[in-house]
Amino acid sequence: MQKIRLSALVCAVCVLMVPTMTLRGQELRATVTVDFAPGFDLNERDNFASFRQELQAYLNTQSFTGKEMKSEVDKIMWKDEPVNLNVSFTLLSGTQTTRYNATMLISAKRTLYGTKKQSSTVIFLDTKVMFPYQRGSSFSYQPLRFDDLLSVLDFYALMCIGFDLDSFYPLGGTPYFQRAQQTLQIAGTTQSQYVSMNEDNGWNLRGDEPGKISRASVVSELLDARYSEFRTLTSAYYLNGLDFLGDKPDEAKATIDDLLTKFADFKDKLPNRSALFQLFFDSKFRELAELFRGYPSEKVWAKLKYNDPSRTIIYEDTRTGRK
Repeated sequence: MQKIRLSALVCAVCVLMVPTMTLRGQELRATVTVDFAPGFDLNERDNFASFRQELQAYLNTQSFTGKEMKSEVDKIMWKDEPVNLNVSFTLLSGTQTTRYNATMLISAKRTLYGTKKQSSTVIFLDTKVMFPYQRGSSFSYQPLRFDDLLSVLDFYALMCIGFDLDSFYPLGGTPYFQRAQQTLQIAGTTQSQYVSMNEDNGWNLRGDEPGKISRASVVSELLDARYSEFRTLTSAYYLNGLDFLGDKPDEAKATIDDLLTKFADFKDKLPNRSALFQLFFDSKFRELAELFRGYPSEKVWAKLKYNDPSRTIIYEDTRTGRK
């Protein structure tokens, strides 16, 4: 959502108002693509002739926030700009008489202040999407009822709205992460007739081992008070960093350099690996590598490698100019 940059004082007031804030009009500007894995049954493809259009219409016309903005302060803070969302489905297997198995890549972006550049607020890859589908199905938003396909879409729509709000107001996305958690809880306590009792369809309420990204692990950490500091740091990454790249690029990069130190300090305090911490760097590693290409301080690369060790080679190749 495109919003005006606010002073620190106004931001402080806005944060207190966040629980009552909602979006007006279209909330998502979603683009959906649908692909088929090489092994997907050719005879099943015709069933998905209108699938992309149906999903895109659903995401772009629903009100996931449930209220209209009314106050004048809200109207000043918001420019009624939908969250830019890309959803890529890859159908792997399945039939009309059983169910389909798919992967889903979801990415949300927001425009940086004073520029036309966009930055990803979050990127999810979900490999456990399982659902029945008949061509021409009617989709309607019913948040209190479990649906194998729509509950997945609802969950990620709410998560992306929450991450967008967090990028503008510290902890601003909390109301929508809470709604996503409600979706998770309803799905996690409903046995799908299309999934066997011992099969993991992504709605496991316990999550996975520490640090592994799943629907449950990410939303659980987002709503855990121990991670409020991390969420505040990610807000600063945008508000005090990226949003100043247009007019004060050197100061913006220095701010993000300092934030990387604070990220490392937060990481040191964690008792276990964090799914949320990993998700941030999964979504940001390319942006960070390019941001600091040619940066005069060598220490920033050590910070990147410490915070995100699995991409050490990528950071080193960017630092040395090999890529």
